[in-house]
Amino acid sequence: MFYRLAAIAGSLALLSPGTSYAAAVPVPAATAAPALKVIASVRSTPRCAEIVTHANSAIGAALNNDVTLQQMITRLRAVNLDDGNSIHRRNNLAALGDFAKNLTLTSKAADDEIKRLRALAAQSKDPNEQKELKAFADSLGGALWRQQKVARDLNGYLASVDFQDMATFTEGQQQANRAVFGAADPLANFPQDILAQQRAAQQRGRGGQMDPTTGMQAPPNLGHDPNHPTATQEAAAAASDFESRLPSITLDETGAAQHVTGALAKC
Repeated sequence: MFYRLAAIAGSLALLSPGTSYAAAVPVPAATAAPALKVIASVRSTPRCAEIVTHANSAIGAALNNDVTLQQMITRLRAVNLDDGNSIHRRNNLAALGDFAKNLTLTSKAADDEIKRLRALAAQSKDPNEQKELKAFADSLGGALWRQQKVARDLNGYLASVDFQDMATFTEGQQQANRAVFGAADPLANFPQDILAQQRAAQQRGRGGQMDPTTGMQAPPNLGHDPNHPTATQEAAAAASDFESRLPSITLDETGAAQHVTGALAKC
């Protein structure tokens, strides 16, 4: 009975407010995740040399893409595509296009190396090496795929900006539109012939939705959205989106680093 009461008293003491016993429980030290890096040296056999050659090529590509992504995100945040200078706009878009091009080419070339690593894993007669080498290739391939997807999405943004530029009339086109339609941009301003039709319709007593700026009936599907973001604002949004993807890329690269030792156990 004494021992039972003593045990209950001890349990109550642990539950007493203000009492801390954190120091009594050892906390295991956190183990740092391995960083992805090129493979320095292995046993010199033809198979080991082949694995390391393809692995280092893919690893180097992924690490170079990491640097390119950081530079691209910085450029997207700093770029000004709406300063009114068409030359600045075109040069900045071309520079962003170079980032997308380099990411795409590097990722695709490295993906070929990943396929070779998977083929080597399939040929292995050691079950553990086969498993680890394939896991390494799959994780690194995932990082490269995510990097390539960023490049594809950047190209999509640049294509949308190009479309907007093509839809914007030059000074010569504006003059031609004034001569033909009576307005520089028929989608943004009411041409004179439409205004005349609206006045005639009002005189005949026809109803319809009125445009507050002209006092005329608003024609359907005309006018640009003034709240549409500018190309510079879209670039900043793209930078934030791409930056949010970096942890997933790092996670894949860390996963690849965790399987390097097992993949090269026979080397």
